[in-house]
Amino acid sequence: MALYRKSKKKPSAGLSRKEKSATVKAARAGKDIGKKGKMFSKIAAKAASRYGSAERGEKVAGSILWKHKAKGR
Repeated sequence: MALYRKSKKKPSAGLSRKEKSATVKAARAGKDIGKKGKMFSKIAAKAASRYGSAERGEKVAGSILWKHKAKGR
């Protein structure tokens, strides 16, 4: 599985500054990030165990967060 983006466009490109801010605040607060039952901390912990570090887990969880937000979930 490749962990890089194919395009150079940011996944949060279509969102306003307020929407981006609200999304990040919700993720940091541990709220649902767009798909039922998917909390940022749960995704980060699972990815950290899979990829070997907490930092990598947070990066993977962040990419999933913006991917779900871009799809409008």
